[in-house]
Amino acid sequence: MEQKIIRVGSRKSQLAMVQTNTVIESLSAAHPEFSFQIVSMETIGDKIQDVALPKIGISGVFTKELDAALLLNHVDIVVHSMKDCPALLPDNLVIGSIIKRDSPYDVVVMSLKNKGKTLADLPEGSVVGTSSLRRVAQVSRIHPHLKFESIRGSLNSRLEKLDGGDKYAALILAEAGLSRMGWEDRLSERLADSGCLYAVSQGAIGVECRADDKLTLSLLDSIADRETMLQCVAERSFIRNLGVGYKAPVCVHCEITRDEIHLRGAVYSLDGHETQVLDTRALLHPDGQRTGKGEQVPASSSSFMSIAVGTSATREEMAVAQRIGLKLAEEFLKSNAKDVLMTAKVSTENSILQERSRRELVA
Repeated sequence: MEQKIIRVGSRKSQLAMVQTNTVIESLSAAHPEFSFQIVSMETIGDKIQDVALPKIGISGVFTKELDAALLLNHVDIVVHSMKDCPALLPDNLVIGSIIKRDSPYDVVVMSLKNKGKTLADLPEGSVVGTSSLRRVAQVSRIHPHLKFESIRGSLNSRLEKLDGGDKYAALILAEAGLSRMGWEDRLSERLADSGCLYAVSQGAIGVECRADDKLTLSLLDSIADRETMLQCVAERSFIRNLGVGYKAPVCVHCEITRDEIHLRGAVYSLDGHETQVLDTRALLHPDGQRTGKGEQVPASSSSFMSIAVGTSATREEMAVAQRIGLKLAEEFLKSNAKDVLMTAKVSTENSILQERSRRELVA
């Protein structure tokens, strides 16, 4: 019997391909009657390598071309790092599955000449490479003696820049990406040990499809992870309702037990000097009773924060996760953090305008 082919959209980088093949392996094991064909492409974020991500000023820099391919029926599914996905997807698209999350934390990779050191060991003025305002804000608060400069490119090219030149003493990277590439031996320090939180949905891999493609949604549902789905709903709801975007110095920590969700958030000024940390928790099943797998509480929505309801988590649980993200965002906006957020947002917007002016002059 001829196998049905599922066309899988992916970015071209080695890390993206590793993540895509991880998803394909899981789907193939669950559905051997299907075969999978990778369709790779470049995104805006892949093409613009000379500008720090916060200065590009466009949401979805790593997803727009992949979204378009789905909408035009050029591919059937797309594999994303959930950290790259806007909190709300274009109409008619949905995250059909999120597989079990890898480590969401950040780590330090030292240059070869600094092997065995930690950030605290580096001399005054040492340059650490990262394009993340969140990472700069958190780490500069702990290590004010360091300098931070943007570094862009694939994981491979960033490590080449680190090892092949004298500019960077160290890089800050996502532990999940380093592990997926098999480069754990380069890990020098885990920032979680210093109390640093992580980016919204970092470490999670999602699979996007068309919202009306019931067959594909059914296939993707078989590899979904309940805990990760709920974490991503809560974290995406939090950042969406803060209204500052993924590139702002905002970070999270989310824990799921069988019956409770605990969400912590932190907001930083760009220099890390000001910070506000708040947390909240809620019962996933207020009556104390969890419904059976696949049994769903009726609700008007078939998705929460553009993540489809399946059999791994009930509608009730996903609704609670979305509400707790909203609740935490509202608490921040009522606190002193509102001024910190607005200052960071204005500074970021000014940087975007300056970068656009620079590029127009060059053009």
